[in-house]
Amino acid sequence: MHGNEFNPGGLSSQKGNNRRRRIFITIVVLLALIGAELLRSNMYIQVEEFEYMSKDIPKGFNDAKIVQISDYHNHGGSYDEKLLDKVSEQKPDYIFLTGDIADSVRTDIPAANAFLEKVSKIAPCYLVWGNHDFDIPSDDLKSMRECCKQNGITVLEDTYTTLERNGSKLMLCGTDTSPDSARWQHTFDTLLPNQKFVIWLHHYPEDFEEILNQSAAKSSKADLVFSGHAHGGLIRLPFIGGLYAPGQGFFPKYSAGRYNSGDSTMIVSRGVGNSGYTLRFLDSFHIAVCTLKCA
Repeated sequence: MHGNEFNPGGLSSQKGNNRRRRIFITIVVLLALIGAELLRSNMYIQVEEFEYMSKDIPKGFNDAKIVQISDYHNHGGSYDEKLLDKVSEQKPDYIFLTGDIADSVRTDIPAANAFLEKVSKIAPCYLVWGNHDFDIPSDDLKSMRECCKQNGITVLEDTYTTLERNGSKLMLCGTDTSPDSARWQHTFDTLLPNQKFVIWLHHYPEDFEEILNQSAAKSSKADLVFSGHAHGGLIRLPFIGGLYAPGQGFFPKYSAGRYNSGDSTMIVSRGVGNSGYTLRFLDSFHIAVCTLKCA
């Protein structure tokens, strides 16, 4: 009996080689897909459109388009041109900047100020600070405040202002502290009562219910809230959503998109930058565009 006539060992070796080859190819393909998704999530900017309809929207604000930019984290570089082009393409009436313009881990104030200067030329801008903005040195935050002032960006530091359009007015509020702070309480103590339609900017989405409850107590309920901070949960799981968000922990209630409570709505942007050395997965950068519609 010759080995080349009956060679089960050789046959098994061939099957083993084929199996190892398939496993190797599978691993290479998976790694390539993971790498491609990491690039997409950390380079691609999604524009997501929302429509908010209400009988309380003043008629002059019908079809007003709002672009929300959150969590920029002084990204800088050639990325800015792509980001600002995306914003310009939306032809916004207003731009809302909902915090973390700077990054407290990899701080680059010249990049943050350059972005503020450029974005202010697209449309009127309104800004609230986020946790990273408050965690940088006070001189750096002072520099950003001065940049906003020079470029006509309205900074809402636990205060409110009036927007006017086509003969109509509405109240825009902005808070940047937590509900247990004295400055937050002062804001609600002095809040104008009986406002028909109110838009609210606040970096932290986990405070949504608190904003609704306290503003309703003054009969100036927040109708439309814009928030960020959660970065979409960093990793987004199919059919589940975000994995983790600061202030909310694992499987956060508010990580991205539109949330309704009664007849109030919150829009949460996944942000347009990464904090520190973090990366995203299945979670691309995100510009929220909201068009107001009178019912």
